[in-house]
Amino acid sequence: MIYSSMINLSLNKQLDIIVPNTNRALAAVLKEASPKELEAVSKDKDLKSIINSLLKESSQNSSSDKTLLELVKNNPTLKDLGNVSSTVKELLNTLKSEKNLLPIETALKKFLIDIKELSEPVLKDKIQNAGVFLESRLKNAQNPQVELKNLLISLEKIIAKSEIPSVKLLTQNIKELLASPTLKEATNSAILEPLKDAKSSLVQVAKGVENIVSKLNEQLRSADVITTKGFEKQLTKVEHLIAPKMLSDDNFKPALLGNALQRLSAQIEQSQQLSQNTKSEVKGIFDLFARIVESLKVIEQESPTPKVALEALLEKKIPQEIRTAVDVLKTVVEKADPIFSKETAALIPKLSHFSAPQKLAAEDNVKEILSHDLKSILLKAGDEISKSSHPNQAEVLKHVDKLLLQIDYFQLLSHLSNSSSLYLPFSWEQLEEGNINIKKDKNDKFYCDIDLKLKEYGELKLKLALYDENQINIHIYSDSAEFKEIVKENIASLRSALIESQITPREIRIFDTPKKSAVSPYETQERQIDMGFEVKV
Repeated sequence: MIYSSMINLSLNKQLDIIVPNTNRALAAVLKEASPKELEAVSKDKDLKSIINSLLKESSQNSSSDKTLLELVKNNPTLKDLGNVSSTVKELLNTLKSEKNLLPIETALKKFLIDIKELSEPVLKDKIQNAGVFLESRLKNAQNPQVELKNLLISLEKIIAKSEIPSVKLLTQNIKELLASPTLKEATNSAILEPLKDAKSSLVQVAKGVENIVSKLNEQLRSADVITTKGFEKQLTKVEHLIAPKMLSDDNFKPALLGNALQRLSAQIEQSQQLSQNTKSEVKGIFDLFARIVESLKVIEQESPTPKVALEALLEKKIPQEIRTAVDVLKTVVEKADPIFSKETAALIPKLSHFSAPQKLAAEDNVKEILSHDLKSILLKAGDEISKSSHPNQAEVLKHVDKLLLQIDYFQLLSHLSNSSSLYLPFSWEQLEEGNINIKKDKNDKFYCDIDLKLKEYGELKLKLALYDENQINIHIYSDSAEFKEIVKENIASLRSALIESQITPREIRIFDTPKKSAVSPYETQERQIDMGFEVKV
């Protein structure tokens, strides 16, 4: 097992992260804590007893965690750590003197992406591989053969009722692949054991998966427009724009609704299934959408304020008419063959991942995690550089050690606050310091606190609450009058961008930064957070 000397895999649910000899962030806290503070954490005096007490108390209640969390946040060593992006840049500068490019330099350059180049998939990848979740991901790594097995079982259930002859043959292919010895005997108990299956068996399974994916894609290419993901997405967007919570003075946008209806009409026009099976309904929907689009143009031209425009929309009962048309279209979509369902479409890229034999090896998941995760890369690099003759060996190791300590710090914060605390995993010229804290309560509400320190505008705090799947509240805290003016000027653009992403902005407010540490405006006494954060070091 690679890196076995550096990473201790344990299935024990007790969080070893708060043992000081493995988490240096905690060790720094305990070293500088006063006797009175340590006594507040535990009545025991010696370090070993204190840690044992912490481990016990942490599993029973959060009182010790809260006390220790305050010590962590106020610890001078940890407060002066700086931000990860700056440390990465410092490390890269130190490595420049070396003629032969080290593996860690390539990895860091890929990791430190500029915010202007950031996209949703890239950000997701950066967060996942930021090092904070390494041990948790290793613990939960699944045998890829079991994962493939579950995907095929799900696919078989979805397309079982298909009436298309070629799909029925595909169902038989799936059953045969599930009956193969490799998948039939696959269990997660082998995840960290040497590979038992012959390579030829994995090659055969991979070929079977490739064949299934090919047939699925062939079916989707012949699909009618109304069964595509694009049509469903546009239909959902129209529904979102006429939802009751969107029909407010701030959120109602006649132009956005008109454009969405026009795009939906264009897709309907391409649909052969609709034109053949429901000619009268289609003609009625075409005529209705055309009339509504013209009405929206008139409303936008003749209404001096958003309130007047909304009143005109409701008076003409346009939302009700659109809902009726959308219901007709949804009924037609629901009658489509299950091979064209969104569930099937979601499984295809996941199955494609296993069309290569190496992706089916039981050790592959773990190797892939270790090869991309920043903490794993740093651990390996530290070991290699300490044995090398690098001219700046001491300076490089100092920066590597600092980066690892920064990651330890965010892991410790995550555990003690029962949340996910993370540094910003990208480069931003204006940023001096920054971190994100995300929590989820038992009612599926998400709370996100973003604390930034900007070079030009000082401290900036953002508090976000996402609930009912797509409703969002945003509170912005800043003492910079100039920055607050910039926000005010761009709130309309922010609202439009959120609406385009099918998120309803219920409240966007700007405040002065509170002088004292204030409770989040989204927290309530009944709020119960359940993040399930689990990490070991």
